[in-house]
Amino acid sequence: MKIGFFGTPEVARGLLSHLCSNYDVCFVVTNCDKPAGRNKKVCKPPVKMCAEENNVEILQPETLKDELLVEHLKSFNADLFIVFAYGHLIPASVFEMPRYGTINLHPSKLPLYRGAAPVEWALMDGVSETAVSIQKITEKLDAGDILAQQNITIDPDMNARELYEKVMPLGISLVDHVIKGFKDDSLNPVKQNESQATYCKKISRSTARIDWNMKALQIHNLVRAMNPKPGAWSLFRDTEIKVWQTAIVPQDQMIDLKPGQLARLGKKRLVAGCGDGIIEIISIQPLGKKPMEASAFINGARLSDDESFQA
Repeated sequence: MKIGFFGTPEVARGLLSHLCSNYDVCFVVTNCDKPAGRNKKVCKPPVKMCAEENNVEILQPETLKDELLVEHLKSFNADLFIVFAYGHLIPASVFEMPRYGTINLHPSKLPLYRGAAPVEWALMDGVSETAVSIQKITEKLDAGDILAQQNITIDPDMNARELYEKVMPLGISLVDHVIKGFKDDSLNPVKQNESQATYCKKISRSTARIDWNMKALQIHNLVRAMNPKPGAWSLFRDTEIKVWQTAIVPQDQMIDLKPGQLARLGKKRLVAGCGDGIIEIISIQPLGKKPMEASAFINGARLSDDESFQA
C-alpha cells in the first residue's frame, strides 16, 4: 500500500518511522523549518529528519491549496493519506484524493477533545480515562467516522510525556489495524455523536501560567499537562521559573499560606499556598538552570519567610 504522511513534531516521528519500515511511504508533508531556542537557529521538524533518514520525498508547502501542489500529490497515486499532528487543516481537494481517503490519529476519546492538544487538555481537566482514535478526515474538524478506538487509563500523577508514551504504541497498532481493514474490507465505521462533542484550543504561554488562586488539584493537573512542553511557569523574584512536578498535600499536613506564598515543610520539602490550602513542589527550574529537586532550590535560593511566587 502506498502511503502519504502528514505530520510535524517529535510525537509524530515514531509513527512515520514505523510506516517507513513496514509500508511504501511515497511522500511526507510537514511544516517549514523554523528558528527555535534562544539563538534562533533554524531547525528542521522531527518528521522531516525522519523522512530524510528513510529517503522519502519531503514537501513543506506554505498552503495545501496550491494547485501545483495538489497536482504533485496526485502524481504519487497513493492509496491512503495518514495524518498525525500536522498542525494545519487539510482541504477536501487533498483528503479525498487517495483510494481509501485520509485518516487521522487523534489521541482522545472522540468526539471528546476535538482540536489541538487533546492530551494536555485531558490532563488539565483531570479525567481518569482518554483514548486513541483513528478517524476519517472530513471538512469538519475531527468529526469524521471512527474506524478504530481504544481506551487508555490516566494515572492521577501522569504527565503529558508519560501519557504520550502510552498513546504512541497503541496508536501505531491501531493504524496497522485500520490499514489491514482497508485491505480486506473489514472496517465498520462508526459515526460520532455530535451532541457529545467537545473542543480544545492550542496551548499558549498564558495557558501554562500558574494562577496560585486555583485549587491545589487544578494546579497539579496544569503542571503535569504542561510537562514536557511548554512547562507550567510563574514569576519568582521578577524572573520566570518553571514548575515541573507537584504533589497534593494530605489534609493533616496543611499549613496556612496565602496564594503563591512559599514555605518549607521540614528541611527538604517546599510548598506553596493556593486557593484551597497548599501544594507541594517536587521539581522546579529557575531561569538559566536545569530542573532541580525542591531541596536543592531551597538551599540555592536561601528563601526568606515571606517569599512568594508573583501574580
